[in-house]
Amino acid sequence: MSDMLILYIYRIVWAAFLGGILAWGFRRSWNAEHGKTSSWMEDREDTVVWMDPIVLPVMLTLFPLLYMCVYGISDGLDYCLCLLVDVLVFVSLYFSGLLLLLPFLRRRYTARTCAVLWLVPVFLFYQPHMVYLLMPGPPPAVLYVPGTVLRVLIALWGAGFLVLFGMKIVSHIWFSWSLRRNSHPVEEPVILESWEKMRSELDVHIPVDLRYSSLIGTPLTIGMRKKKKATYLPERSYTAEEAEMVFSHELHHVQRRDTHTRCFLEFCKALGWFHPLVWAAVRKAQDDLELSCDEIVLEKYDADRRKKYAELLLVTAGESRGFTTCLSSSARTLRYRMRAIVTTGRRKLGVGLLFSVMVLSVLAMGKVSIATDRAPAAEVLGICEDSLSRAWLMSDEMEDGKVRDIEGLTEYLSRLQVERLIHTYEILPEPVGYEMSGITAASTVFRIYDGYLEISYPEKRGTVLCTIRGSVDWEKIRTFV
Repeated sequence: MSDMLILYIYRIVWAAFLGGILAWGFRRSWNAEHGKTSSWMEDREDTVVWMDPIVLPVMLTLFPLLYMCVYGISDGLDYCLCLLVDVLVFVSLYFSGLLLLLPFLRRRYTARTCAVLWLVPVFLFYQPHMVYLLMPGPPPAVLYVPGTVLRVLIALWGAGFLVLFGMKIVSHIWFSWSLRRNSHPVEEPVILESWEKMRSELDVHIPVDLRYSSLIGTPLTIGMRKKKKATYLPERSYTAEEAEMVFSHELHHVQRRDTHTRCFLEFCKALGWFHPLVWAAVRKAQDDLELSCDEIVLEKYDADRRKKYAELLLVTAGESRGFTTCLSSSARTLRYRMRAIVTTGRRKLGVGLLFSVMVLSVLAMGKVSIATDRAPAAEVLGICEDSLSRAWLMSDEMEDGKVRDIEGLTEYLSRLQVERLIHTYEILPEPVGYEMSGITAASTVFRIYDGYLEISYPEKRGTVLCTIRGSVDWEKIRTFV
């Protein structure tokens, strides 16, 4: 069994593992929210599907730093570039595709399923090293970007990302501080009784403050830290029934850690700030968070209580700011939520859909790479007049032939143009037809085959792969043997 076949088998197993864990985690979360708590969920204070969404921003920051510490700055920067390109490509394509399919998905599947579909990047990249460990090369599609252009694009992207996400963080901190400063605890016995009743019914043990604030027009929940969460109510009166509706909605957000999900979505928007479909997708994903809480709140309501819930949304419409969840969003999304409230048809849970999407996402990774630094092969290998030590020509039809005209081969390599792929690959397919191997005076080992130049530098981890522009003149190379 070849190394490539083993790699593909491992990749399929890893894809099935992630898909199975996501499907299992979703089913367990759904059961817990519907009173079917298993022994696995008894000690949990949340109903998060498998993994907290805040994991993605944390891991994408932590892994490159760890990589630099372990393997050095040079390899670490290469790793950062590969990870950045893969995340950008996947988030852009996945969010765009999901955005286009969303009308169909919303008609057939539960709102909770649609909300979880937006979280697939979290599960895919929570262990970024596994993406590259199981990535076969070479990729089917290669896009050439000149090195100078690539560096300029990265600088522009980085500036946009830091400005957008940085402003969001500052806005969240300022809004959180303003709310705390311009608020006071809820003291009405009827409201507090409804609050404690809903906390008990939903089995919420996470500490959450309940406060009034004059700065908001709609109830919302804020707080990134476990012990710093708070639900704020506008300065208005609520009946006991209205209070229960509000608290049921917001406490489900707390159980699902949707403030973290909002942070994850804003992080994705900052990643793809240049892509208008990503902005539109993030807005839809935020809507799905609210729709999924509407869904579970309304499950046991009759038509009369559904009508009252819809009226409550209309009179408390407002915008959320920072990493917050709110009961009633702006008029932009209220029309769809009103329609969803009065619709009582059953929708599919979509466990199989989640499994399939996760598997396909894993298998789709590594299909696109970027090539840069176009240069002669001799320059990439660091070969000058007398620095090519040895070389051999091999094929299925002939015995290994030692290259005797080193000078002629060096001159040929100085005219052979190649482009370096930014990804590195641990395992590459066996060549078909001619193959040339060699070693330079600096102990750099290389192979030329099937339109690729594979290089192993003594000071670098992994294999550098270059695409060869045009075709290799094997008949010419045979004259050097």
